[in-house]
Amino acid sequence: MDALELYYVTGDISTSLALNKLNSGGTFFAGPYLDGSGVKQLGNKSVSWVRVRDDHILTVDRMTFIADERFQSFYVENNGVWTLQIKYVQARDAGIYECQVSTEPKISARVHLHVVVPRTELIGDSDRYVKAGSAVILRCVVRGALEPPSYIIWYHGTQQIFTENRRGWKTQLDRGAPDLDGDIHSTIGSLIIESTRKKDSGNYSCSPSNSPPITVSLHVINGESSASAVTSSAGSLFDVEPVGHALCPVKHLVRIPIPRVMYSN
Repeated sequence: MDALELYYVTGDISTSLALNKLNSGGTFFAGPYLDGSGVKQLGNKSVSWVRVRDDHILTVDRMTFIADERFQSFYVENNGVWTLQIKYVQARDAGIYECQVSTEPKISARVHLHVVVPRTELIGDSDRYVKAGSAVILRCVVRGALEPPSYIIWYHGTQQIFTENRRGWKTQLDRGAPDLDGDIHSTIGSLIIESTRKKDSGNYSCSPSNSPPITVSLHVINGESSASAVTSSAGSLFDVEPVGHALCPVKHLVRIPIPRVMYSN
């Protein structure tokens, strides 16, 4: 029994598992058989798709035997290919699927579906504290994707950032370069702010084309503020200038008289 390895990424699209793996070797078959293009000489035999992990029968011919409406079976007569379609693929769909022909003994072929779930992570802390005028680089990394994202969009709050409208701002996309963990399949997206201002505070979202968005909070502190800057664990990703503590001025000085105690014999 041969198995076909098939990798797929989760998303709002569908994938198909096709029965197309077993050689005939030029041998004559009196009944149904499998070759490199599908089922031949099927006759009145039925074709079923089974999920191997729980032996759940998904479809028999074109009929579906699972409550999950994402599963559906198709048959193309001119090439004899039976296809199991899974819409809106999820991580739990990963595993081995078997296509079975109702002969005696049973004829079958297996497909191994690998579902890849991309993830977006921050490089550095999710809260950043910087002094006004400091340069800041916000970075996110996309890991676990079969292909690098075609783009990464940054948002300030709900507003998309267009760097051409912001002086001293720029974005950068590094595809296929090793990240801090040495993963060469990762993509790093950077938002670079040369000189931060108080109004630049807020939530910034990194939104790749092929993985979920992630948010970092930026807190820009004026030099005269009484708060202190918190140095980020990101270290070399951006410079943070510490802000000193300001003391509250004493406006009134009140003298409290000390009573004198007199003793008599």
